Amino acid sequence: MSSLTKGQRVQLRQLATTAHSRELTAALTDLHKEFGRWGGRENDAFDLNEAVHKFHDGISRDLYKRYVLGSVGLSVAYALQNGVLGPDEVDEELKAALGMPARR
Repeated sequence: MSSLTKGQRVQLRQLATTAHSRELTAALTDLHKEFGRWGGRENDAFDLNEAVHKFHDGISRDLYKRYVLGSVGLSVAYALQNGVLGPDEVDEELKAALGMPARR
């Protein structure tokens, strides 16, 4: 990744941030439903506490490791492969610099 220009490195970090935000938003949406169940008295405080704990130790931590601690290039490649980022969101020159296949 050292062969990337400063602009490409900035773009790569922005893409990773976007992907992280999208995945975290989806996970938080699920957690938000647990708050609704608690507010609606379907669950008690202990159930909600358990859901928050599982969120923090599970998906939240996994996403942090993927997008913040992991390789930014690999995290963007993962996001592209799994549909978190669309192929049109990544500049063709950046794809080429990362060794990713060009758009067909």
